[in-house]
Amino acid sequence: MLKAKEEHLEEVQKKEQLVQAGKNQIMEEYKNNLPQELEKRLDMITTQISGQKEVQGLSSIEINEILRPHNLIGANPKYSADQLRIVFDYYREALITINRKFKYPPSKENFCAFAGMSTSTYNKYITSPNEEMQELMLMIDDYIRENMLTSAQIGETKEITTMFRGKTAHGMVEASSPVVVEHRTETDLTKIQQMIQRVQEGKSLKTIELTKKEDGTYGKE
Repeated sequence: MLKAKEEHLEEVQKKEQLVQAGKNQIMEEYKNNLPQELEKRLDMITTQISGQKEVQGLSSIEINEILRPHNLIGANPKYSADQLRIVFDYYREALITINRKFKYPPSKENFCAFAGMSTSTYNKYITSPNEEMQELMLMIDDYIRENMLTSAQIGETKEITTMFRGKTAHGMVEASSPVVVEHRTETDLTKIQQMIQRVQEGKSLKTIELTKKEDGTYGKE
């Protein structure tokens, strides 16, 4: 009985290794032929978009779905900076094609969908110790944020929703108004005139706020 379980476990492990090896092979082939793979996907996107006669022929969910590389489902490719630059170039081309018929602004999420990676990987790349990778990711992030904000500004997308996505996905914050501290000094002009007059009369300033009493002394009223 124990031997049968061990044999079953070994069989399961072998199958998992074969599956993983298959995924790795697919991944390597995909990255080695990246321009050709992306060109085929762009052609497919162009065909599907141009085939739509009505403006509302595709929903945002359907567009998001055709952006994805379906041969990489369940995998998370590890790109070099050069490979990711190629992905970014084709992503922009894909969005230009889509936006000829649909208002579909770029976002971190749909870029990651196109690249076949998670937003967690996106965040890791943007803080990469590799200077080339980090600079590229900052350019990609700038591209996404700029187009999101411009689309909202000219009314193509909802401004409040865009700002919410900007804050949550890109850490954008609204500039706070400068705090102006106004210092005011309340000055009694009558007291100033009294001070000047007493100085001119050669009297002490100590009695400025005192009133002469009937007994000849000074004190407060």
